[in-house]
Amino acid sequence: MFSRKATFIAAALEAAVGVAVGLGILVVPFIVLWIAENNSSVDLTAAYRAAADIWLAAHGVHIVVPAQKIVGIAVPDFVLSLIPLGISLIIGSTAYRLGRRLAATQSLWPGWVGAIGVYGAFSLLITTTAKSDLAFPLAVQGTYQPPLVFGLIVVLASIFAKPIDLGVANLPQAPERLAVKTWVKKTTDGFGWWFHAVSIPALRAGTAVVVSLLAVSAVAVALLLAFNWIDVIRLYEGLQLTLIGGVLLTVGQIGLLPNLVVMAADWFTGVGFSIGTGSLVSPLGSQLGPLPSLPIFAALPSGELNFGMIAIAVPVIAAFLATLRVREHAEAIRFEFASAFSAALSLGLAIGAVAAIEFWVLNILAGGAIGPGRLQDFGGNPWLAALVLFAETALVSTLAAFYSAKPESPDSHLLTKAQQPKVN
Repeated sequence: MFSRKATFIAAALEAAVGVAVGLGILVVPFIVLWIAENNSSVDLTAAYRAAADIWLAAHGVHIVVPAQKIVGIAVPDFVLSLIPLGISLIIGSTAYRLGRRLAATQSLWPGWVGAIGVYGAFSLLITTTAKSDLAFPLAVQGTYQPPLVFGLIVVLASIFAKPIDLGVANLPQAPERLAVKTWVKKTTDGFGWWFHAVSIPALRAGTAVVVSLLAVSAVAVALLLAFNWIDVIRLYEGLQLTLIGGVLLTVGQIGLLPNLVVMAADWFTGVGFSIGTGSLVSPLGSQLGPLPSLPIFAALPSGELNFGMIAIAVPVIAAFLATLRVREHAEAIRFEFASAFSAALSLGLAIGAVAAIEFWVLNILAGGAIGPGRLQDFGGNPWLAALVLFAETALVSTLAAFYSAKPESPDSHLLTKAQQPKVN
């Protein structure tokens, strides 16, 4: 059994390790390359500041770039607000594991205080030391946003996640976990029978639609990069970067891969995405203006695509299969609803709503500003993408729900329950 003091110390130390891991995977390679390159014109602290800016950006902190010459071109001041979701996933997984460890303790609040306090102190230190004439984070965001993001994941994981086995069995749950779960149960009990019948199958199927769409999009991005690797290499060569610059650019692009996967998912819905104001990449064709000097953009489809709209078959098929597979979790729907139409419509609309909300959140996180001027508009349109996915999913799921949620007679349901063997 952990005392409150031990919980506080353990959480504080793990939060410090989380900062070290998140920042270390960025700064250590840069320092090693700086030593290997032995370029006296490049300051060692530049590697640290670049890594610190990426780490802060992964928490949603905006990075201000003053007016200057970049690659010999004069650009006005602008703000980078794009979140490198690849780095964010690493940070989020660290916070989630810490929350699961706290879930096994008998008191959660000391761990919350220790983790958030230490993370906040490091955030203040990193924000202060990351300032330079080339780029600097917004001070208020850099100080408070990282501990808020990290702390929110820790708190939610410690309350709702299954505790990690620490070798201590049969301990009572922390009062914080019990209080929140009791409040959630009391609140949801008041939502009525419709919510209880529809919520679980809709959440499962709607999430399955989004996950399937992202999986197909990830494969598509990988294939595009593989098929266009020559163009990617040519763009690297054209930039004429130093070794440190090349690695920094590569790390930044790896961090943006999840963002590109979400944008590819927008493409499969038929909505498409933009890389700069006035541009559009969609199944109907691509209209691109000047692009940032990122080699990964060499994989973008260009021009008109024959049979491009066949791409929307991906979310449609995903919605159909997810709704069929959720039948075993829709028993309450089949028993509670009186007609097949009302059951199918309720489940189909609910699945579409879940998928649309999750997709909206993903687009909010994946988009942002990546450069000056027109490049302040990067990514998909969250509202339009969510609305289109809702329409595609809800229609198909409603049709499939005539099988998955077809009502059964109450007598049949009770008879089935009565015929089940009793377990002593």
